[in-house]
Amino acid sequence: MQVSTRKLISLTHPSLNLSHPTVESFVWNTLIRAHVQRTHPPTTQSHTPLSIFLRMRFHGVQLDYYTFPFLLHSVHSPSHLQLGRLIHSQSILFGFSFDPFVQTSLISMYTACGNVGSARRVFDEMPQPDLPSWNSIMNANVKAGLLSVARELFDKMPSRNVISWSSMLDGYVRWGQCEEALVLFSQMQEENKVTPNEYTMSILVAACEQLGSLEHGKWAHAYVYKLGMDINVVLGTSLIEMYAKCGSIVRARLVFENLGPKKDLMAWSAMISGLAMHGRWEDCLRLFSNMVDNGVRPDDITFLGVLSACVHGGLVRQGKEMFERISKEFGISPSVQHYGCMIDLYGRAGLINEAWNLVNTMPMEPDVLIWGALLSGARICGDIETCEVALNKIIKLDPTNSAAYVLLSNVYAKMGRWKDARHIRNLMETKRVKKVPGLSSIEVDGRIR
Repeated sequence: MQVSTRKLISLTHPSLNLSHPTVESFVWNTLIRAHVQRTHPPTTQSHTPLSIFLRMRFHGVQLDYYTFPFLLHSVHSPSHLQLGRLIHSQSILFGFSFDPFVQTSLISMYTACGNVGSARRVFDEMPQPDLPSWNSIMNANVKAGLLSVARELFDKMPSRNVISWSSMLDGYVRWGQCEEALVLFSQMQEENKVTPNEYTMSILVAACEQLGSLEHGKWAHAYVYKLGMDINVVLGTSLIEMYAKCGSIVRARLVFENLGPKKDLMAWSAMISGLAMHGRWEDCLRLFSNMVDNGVRPDDITFLGVLSACVHGGLVRQGKEMFERISKEFGISPSVQHYGCMIDLYGRAGLINEAWNLVNTMPMEPDVLIWGALLSGARICGDIETCEVALNKIIKLDPTNSAAYVLLSNVYAKMGRWKDARHIRNLMETKRVKKVPGLSSIEVDGRIR
């Protein structure tokens, strides 16, 4: 949608009641930055950083090397890319495109807009990129999943700070290369030039969580204490999730309790989900009540943990109550995952009719998760017809799901429908659907095998 320049530079702008045309650029830059950092969206299009910039030019105020970085910080999504390019062209027009501060902001802007190519071109134009510029272009490649390029840049950096190491570690963890993250952290220790901070350690703990390596996780926790580091809520939440996933719910609870008043919604939700994962449904529901009593408002993630606990405990009544509270008491719209938990709960309890009613009254189309939950319950109850319907739905939604074909073939065989069972097997061969072999891992002497 195009907006007229006259509208954007309206003299009635409520936050720019400035009558003198030669106000120092410092004041205008401060206004641009304030509007970028505002926590609520502008009420009109004349209340934006761009509108202030246009007013600034309208009054002939001299720009400086702070103006464009502040303005570029307002461009932070792919939908804003065209605006970012226009601001880039303005920086060239006014002779600021080769200022290091402006160039680093341009790299960050193009990264936020998902345009790694333009970010790299800006970086390559820099005769002597500074450390923030190196960090920005490396982070751009990390976000795009170009880890080999990011690592090449990381290795070429003339110097590195904790942001450099943390960004590269985060890239490995984010894209599932957690063993490489552990190796890189070891290199960080060997160089002994940069001390990790709480964010670095939370990334390392997340790597241990994904690997399911309790020994590495315990070592990372001990290293935090060795550094004399205060366990903030971010690092604490990472430790809770790691210990819960690695099977040590007692250690997870100790970390949770030691957070004291620092506990936020993420920490509460992590502990609730951890207890649910370990089948401690009574402790889970009790902790949820304590959280609400402490004035912490649950979100959709919290309720997933609570409903999961009800599923594991077979608590149909409590599950129904919690499901109703999601929308009625807390105003949260239940997601497909919440519906999946309830259908799983009904199915395990043998209440297939209730599960079907929920499937038929959902406000969204059932997905593979929903049909899988219904299938699970139907298999327990021996409801072959429901199994057949659910499996056919799964195959239709996910034609490469080998487990669904095998299960459906077995269901037909159990019903004595050998012709249909053979047809499903032939269908797998025709569509070249391969049965995925099962894989497992075990931690031996601190290594995942």
